[in-house]
Formats: sequence, structure tokens, C-alpha cells
Amino acid sequence: MFRRLALAAVLLAAAAAPAAAQCDTRFTLRNNSGSQVNEFYFGPSSNSNWGRDRLGENVLPNGRQVSFTPGGRGGAYDFKVVWASGETAELMRVNICEASEIIATPRGIQAR
Repeated sequence: MFRRLALAAVLLAAAAAPAAAQCDTRFTLRNNSGSQVNEFYFGPSSNSNWGRDRLGENVLPNGRQVSFTPGGRGGAYDFKVVWASGETAELMRVNICEASEIIATPRGIQAR
């Protein structure tokens, strides 16, 4: 009996593992900082390179928002904002499966 329960637990855990790896990775960058965001970077925390500016030729004025859908799987992501003043803020190791908003504030950036 114990052997059957243990086997059932292992099978359930194995079946749930792929589902946990796949999640809704969409999120919105909301600018509530009082200043214009000129650049925005994000990527998996396992990648030490920020890559390209995700706003491209655009900027994000205060009070506006923009949505993103990162390709790939969920997990920990890092985020970086650069304001028009040149000041920057970083937010590291955010579980992209749990956060649906990245918010630029007067004190930095946060995830919700």
C-alpha cells in the first residue's frame, strides 16, 4: 500500500513539473514615476547581458503603460529602467509567472 502511494506521489509530481515550467509570462510596464522612461531592459536572471532596449525608438511617458510577452519559459527575470534624467533602477530575480506588472515609481521599480 505504501509503495503505491509513493509511486502515485512521484507520478503526480512528474506530471505537475511541465505545467509549472509553462506559465503566463505576459506583463505590463506601468510608469507611475513622475518622469519619462527612456529605456527598458529585461531578461532571464541567468543571462548577465541586458540585451537591447525593449522600448526601441519609443519612450514611456509618465502615466502610460506598455505590455510585453517574453518568449520562452517562466522563472526568474531581471528588469532595468532608465529615466530621461539618465538615472537607472534595477529589480532582480522576479518570478515572471507570479508578476503581471512592473511599475516604475519615484523610488525605483517594483513588481506586482
